[in-house]
Formats: sequence, C-alpha cells, structure tokens
Amino acid sequence: MSQIKLRFKWHYLGLSAILLVSIILNFYKLGQEGYGNLYYSVAVKSMLTSWHNFFFNSFDPKGFITIDKPPVAFWFQALSAYLFGFKGWSLFFPQALAGVLSVALLYHLVARVFGTWSGLLSALFLALTPIVVATDRTNEVDSILMFVILIATWAISKTTEQNPLKWLLFAFFLVGVGFNIKMMEAFLVLPAFYLFYLLSAKLTWLQKLVHLLCATVVLVVVSCSWSVIVDSIPPDQRPYIGSSQNNSMIELAIGYNGINRLIGQQHGIHGNSWLQQSQYADSQLGEKIVRRNENPDYHSFKGQHRSRQNSQIKQNIVSKGRNHFLVGRYTRKLGLLRLFISPQLVGQLSWLLPGVLISVVSLLWSSHFRAPFERKRQMVIFWTVWVLTMFIFFSHTADMLNSYYMVMLAPGIAALAGVGFKEMWEQLHSKDKIGAWFLPLALVSNACFEISVVWMYPKFRTTLSLTIVILVLLALICLLYIQKLKNLGKRRISIIGFLAGVLALVIAPTVWALSPIQYGGSVSRPFAGPELKTQWAGNEKTSSPKLENYLKANYRDGSFLVATIDATTAAPIILDTNLPVMAMGGFKGSDPALTVKKLQKMANDGQIRYFLLQGMSRGNDQTALINWIRTNSRIVPTYKWQDIQSKTRKDQVWSGSGNSSMRLYGYVKNDSPINFEYRSIYNTR
Repeated sequence: MSQIKLRFKWHYLGLSAILLVSIILNFYKLGQEGYGNLYYSVAVKSMLTSWHNFFFNSFDPKGFITIDKPPVAFWFQALSAYLFGFKGWSLFFPQALAGVLSVALLYHLVARVFGTWSGLLSALFLALTPIVVATDRTNEVDSILMFVILIATWAISKTTEQNPLKWLLFAFFLVGVGFNIKMMEAFLVLPAFYLFYLLSAKLTWLQKLVHLLCATVVLVVVSCSWSVIVDSIPPDQRPYIGSSQNNSMIELAIGYNGINRLIGQQHGIHGNSWLQQSQYADSQLGEKIVRRNENPDYHSFKGQHRSRQNSQIKQNIVSKGRNHFLVGRYTRKLGLLRLFISPQLVGQLSWLLPGVLISVVSLLWSSHFRAPFERKRQMVIFWTVWVLTMFIFFSHTADMLNSYYMVMLAPGIAALAGVGFKEMWEQLHSKDKIGAWFLPLALVSNACFEISVVWMYPKFRTTLSLTIVILVLLALICLLYIQKLKNLGKRRISIIGFLAGVLALVIAPTVWALSPIQYGGSVSRPFAGPELKTQWAGNEKTSSPKLENYLKANYRDGSFLVATIDATTAAPIILDTNLPVMAMGGFKGSDPALTVKKLQKMANDGQIRYFLLQGMSRGNDQTALINWIRTNSRIVPTYKWQDIQSKTRKDQVWSGSGNSSMRLYGYVKNDSPINFEYRSIYNTR
C-alpha cells in the first residue's frame, strides 16, 4: 500500500513539474510581445465596443469589414480583455492558458491507456515543442484550436467505454467548434476520428456507419451554423466579410481559408506575380528594420517594438525553377522531406520525427500485427493516422505554409514519442532480441538528426552537439550494459540510461523553446529559434503621432477618422486613437468591399473626409477607388501631418512604404475652394 502511495506521489510530482515548465514558457514575460498581431488585436478592441461587432468579428469599431477568421477564439480574447483590461498580455492569456491545459490533457489521454510514464513523456514533449510555445505566446488562434481538438480526442476515446453514440456526437460537435476557430484546419483530425470509431466501437458495421453518418451531420451543422447565420443577414446590415471576394463567409471558408491554402494562391496574387510580390515584400522588410535607439522620434506602440542589438535582415531565398522561395516565415518547398530539410520548419516541430518513425515500427512489431485490435493498438493507430494525415498535408499538399500552422501536428508527435520510447524501453527487458535494439537505434538516429539541425547555427554547434553526443553515449552504455546483468541493479541502470536518452532528445528543443522569452517573439508569424535574436520579429507597422493628432483635430463624430487601402495600415491608428478607421480593401487591400459609387456617397455625406494612401498601390485590386480619390481629393501638405524624420527612408516603418511615401488626401466637393491648403475645415492644429 505504501509503495502505491509513493508511486502516486512521484506521478503527481512529475506532472506538476512539467506543467510548471509549461507555465513558465507560456507566461513568463508575456507582456513583452506588445499587442501581438495588430490586425487581430484591433478586432478584439472593436468587438468590445458593441454586441454587433462582437458577433460579426468586426475589424473596425464602425463594423465596416470583418477579419479573416471565425469568431470563437476571439470571443475568448475579448472576454479576457473585458475582465483584465485591454492589454497585450490579456489578449495572449487565452492562448497561453490553452497551451498549458493541452499539456495536461495530453498527459491524461496517453496515461489512461499507456500508463503514467508514457503520459509524462508525452506531456513533456508537447510542453517543449518550440512552435507550440511560440504560438502560445501570441494572439494567433492555433493554440485554442489545438486544445479544443484534444477535448474532442478525449470524447472520441470515450466511445470505447459506454454510450458510444453520445460521445461520438460530442466529439464531432467539438470539431465543428474547431471549424469556427480556424475553419478547414480543424478537419485534419477527421481521418483519425473516423478510422478509430470503425476499429474500436463494439457494434456491427451497419451501426457504425449509421452513427458516423449522424456524427457527420452534427459536424456540418455546427461548422456551418455561424457562417450560414452571417450570410443570411442582408449585406447592408452587417460588415463585409473580410478576405472574401463575394461577401460570403462560406466562400471565405472554402476559398481563402480552404482551397487557396492548398494551391498557394491569394486574392491579388496570381501566377508569377506571387514571386514579384515576395521580392517586393522582401525589399520592404529590409527598409522597415530599424533600431529604435537610432531614431529618437520613432513612435513605438506601448512597448511593442523593442530595441534589438545588431539587427540584421535574413536574406530570403528565391530559387527559380525549384518552386522554392520564402516570404518571412512562409515556405513553399513541397515534398515528403519538407519537415526534415526546410530551414524554416525543421527547428520548429521536427526534432522527434525520426524517433517517432522508429517508435511506430516498434509498437507495431510488439503487437505482431494481431487482430482484433485491443485498446492500446487502437490508440496507436489513432495517433499514427493523426500524424500521418497532417504530415502529408503540411509536407506535400499545403503549398503555402506558415510554421505555426503545424501546432495541430504537435500533440500527435508528442503522444507517439512518449508511448513509443516507453514501449521501446520495455522491450529492452523482454526476450525479444530484435525488439531490444529499437531504443538504441531510435536514440542514435534522433540524435544525429538533431545535431544536423543544430549544426546550422554556429553559436550552438559545438555546445549542443557535444552535449547531445555525451548524453546519448551515456544512455547507450547504460542500456547496453544491462544486457549483461541478471538482476542486481539492472532496472536502476536502465532507468538512468533512459533518462539520459530523454534528456538528449529534449535539450535542443528546449533551447529553441526558450528563444521567444529570451529574444522576444514574432508577433504576426510566430516561430522559435536563434533567428529571433537577429531577425526583426515584431514586423507590425506603427503609426505617426503627428498624423493622428492632425486627424483627431479634424474628426467629426460618427464618421471615419481616415480611410486606408488595407487593414495593416489602419490597425495601429485605431489602436492609438480608439476611433474608427476604414480599411477599404480589407487585410491585404484586395477585397472588393467598397465600390466607387458607395465611396462617393459616403464622402458626400461626410462619413469619410481623409484618405491615407501609399504612393505605390498594391497591384490593381483597388485601382478604381484610388483613381477616384486622387481625382476628387487634394493632397494635404506633408508639413501639417508628417514628422520630419518620417520623410527619410529609414524611418518609414509606420507608413509601410519603402519605395514611396504615404500621402494624405482630403476630399473636396465640386463647389469647394480650389486652394486646398487654405480651406478652413482643415485647420492646422
């Protein structure tokens, strides 16, 4: 009895330590990330102004246009901001908490089937996954999606116990909720869910098929519920659906957030123009990277942009004919080895993939492929299909991939690694001579892979590589030495070797996971790694205080403070002034949310008086609007609204332009005086 109590104490102590590590990684210095991705932060701020904006996920306070995601995760962010005040860390709090809870839930999912040691290992691997930590510390919604899908996984696992239909329907209901967090990405788990129920439920095949049909109906209804409600409301009574071309939420899910993610195409970027856009974006990023201490007039958003020593630009790669180029943290190099060789992905999630591959072989070997499938093998198949589906999707299918999209893959890798390494350790003590070699093989192959990743970073090359080699050698010596022992001390030496091997596996990922805390994280495209020290991570635009003061001095209640082409330019102004700014073309400036006729009417009615435009527009998506503005407006003299320093190329971060400066236009009616500069309505306060 005392031994059982002691075992439970160690179990709870181990889980508490892992959760403490996760809490530190997710919450420590959380406020240093400023407001994160301003596009979403501003939307949450607008959602707090009215229930109308809250329901529709409006980007701006006047409800002109929505953001490009469903609302469920942002409702949690809005709730957090309401309870704790609108601060950067309060926007990140739901994601950071979801990350910690996901670690605890994965432990429960694995431990209830495979035992506490497997559960602890799986929880540890998930807690130290670099891209998960980096994403947990932002206002991107992938962490909340991961947590909801893990709850659905718990529900589907309950179908093996009692009332299978009830738990099946609940699981698919939660996947539908996941759709309303990040749309199609939630459906990546469905192959694992369908196959698991077909293999596990103790029913006839006809009953299983009927149950799955009912669950699919629930999935479709829940997934489409919010979108159908929004699309059924007349367009003039709701915001325009941002990032859609037909003002439809269903089209947004199928197009922009669906098919376009597969073929690597977005509105306004087609064919070869994507390459041109990427090269243009690279040149602009170079212009935007500045050090605050070199520019005393640089206006920072409440600590969002921190001074970085020795800032430099990582040169993006453009390889013609190889379908390979990078835009920020985007990568478009397809192939089954993508997660193993892509510099932008390999250090984010792939550390344990070689060991996971050998783990799956080991788990299948130990079962001798016998049928029927008992509970452990059912879960092994479930997690294997989870990983295999997403691995193929992210490596060979998704043409346009941000590294933080792969957060959904992390629980499957962590679960298989935890279960597999524990099983391979058990095989060392079995009579199976072939099975006894799986663990040494997994440790050596995984160590070689991790060293190959570390070797790309000269600063860490020697220290981390040497540490990994020493730990693996210690593990191998202990694990191979026990074969010569009979009983005395055999298990203790085996445990020491196993722990040394685990430490060798996690030391490099831990260094990567600590990087967002040490160097500050990327706010709009989360990633982890030493690159954060030398890359300008906070690539959000900032605003100009003189511009904002000028616009506020001429603002009329009920109107828009100013209109911009895209949401990226509008976001910092909204955040600073708490006043409505119109993003005429949505996030990228390519949405047909506004016609020339409607713009003219709004201008004549006094709803819009100022337009902030770049000297060079983004493609031809808004050419008609831009031409109308330039024809019917006058340029406001720059000395009235532009800081002297912002005229230099180096200090155009706030303007979002490196090749051409921003211009402020004021609308002039036909009967207005020609000399714009002396019009009384544009005072110079």
